[in-house]
Amino acid sequence: MWIAYNKVMFEESGALWPIIDILLKLVGWIVWSLALIWAVAGITFFPKLNAKLGFGMAVVAVTTFLITALRYDDRHVLIYGVWGFDLLVLLALLCLRPRSDRNWAEDMQYSVQVEFAKGVATLHNVRDFLYRSETDYTPSWVTRRIPLSGLRKVWLGVEQISAWEGVAHIFITFQYQDECGELDAIAVSAEVHREVGEEFSVQEGLFRNFELAYVVGTERDLIGLRTHVRIDPVRLYPLMIGRKAVQRMFEDVMQRATALQQKPEFYHTISNNCASNMLYHLNKLAPTPISKWDKRIIFSGLVDRIVFALKVVPGVNSLKELREQYLVDISEFDIDENYSKRLRSEGLNQVSGSKVD
Repeated sequence: MWIAYNKVMFEESGALWPIIDILLKLVGWIVWSLALIWAVAGITFFPKLNAKLGFGMAVVAVTTFLITALRYDDRHVLIYGVWGFDLLVLLALLCLRPRSDRNWAEDMQYSVQVEFAKGVATLHNVRDFLYRSETDYTPSWVTRRIPLSGLRKVWLGVEQISAWEGVAHIFITFQYQDECGELDAIAVSAEVHREVGEEFSVQEGLFRNFELAYVVGTERDLIGLRTHVRIDPVRLYPLMIGRKAVQRMFEDVMQRATALQQKPEFYHTISNNCASNMLYHLNKLAPTPISKWDKRIIFSGLVDRIVFALKVVPGVNSLKELREQYLVDISEFDIDENYSKRLRSEGLNQVSGSKVD
């Protein structure tokens, strides 16, 4: 009985092997194909390489493997030739190193310098450009002194840059009371560190074409550029975070902004972008950290769904209400020295309970 039982098991399991073999081959071909697509994209968008030239090189390589495989009637030439091509592209990308000494674009020319002394953070190279258009502006770099005890609130900004809600730029802004008792704010945006003549590309951002930079600027610059020059929809959400937590977050953000100048990193469209970097700081305050692989982070325009789910913005009962209430209305004010004040007093349709003191 025992022998008969095991024979049946052997016969039944033996019948599964052809199916398993087919599934394994299918998975193998899928992985092989995806790796080839990645490698072709990698050489096409390889840093400093003309895209047409890169794509042409990929076509020549794969065509050579294919012709050789057909000539010798051996598919392994194609299979292993492509794997070698994939590996070569990977190694070439891994050999690249981020730098902090490139010929940066004018609006990226300087990086913030931070000094902490006697409870005050002194920020040098704060960008305060006055824009008439994206290419016509008056450059200005200023210094701001921020008392750490005066830090009041963190606002999460979402700039919608596509008709589809999933694509957006994420930034944060710190509201504080200065040494004269006046309310002011400083904004921080994680962006590609553009060189002269360079423009951002989603595809190039996947293949080490850009370094990452924390741009620290006035709200008139960083938010005004988006609201009044690009005319993009911008939502500004006040987060209910205690003042001590706001202070810790501010210090953490400034430390990373400085660290990136000493140990530069590559920007990555998916894993090291505006949303994942802001999440990095917010997660240090969260009781349950959110993964940077969360779809609401990868598709950064959905980040306000996290905000609503965590109930960290006051005075709203639905996602629709959240988005409508904190959408900046630019019809009543312009970019001037009172931009930050008017942004909140006239630009936001807030309920009274959520207004800034």
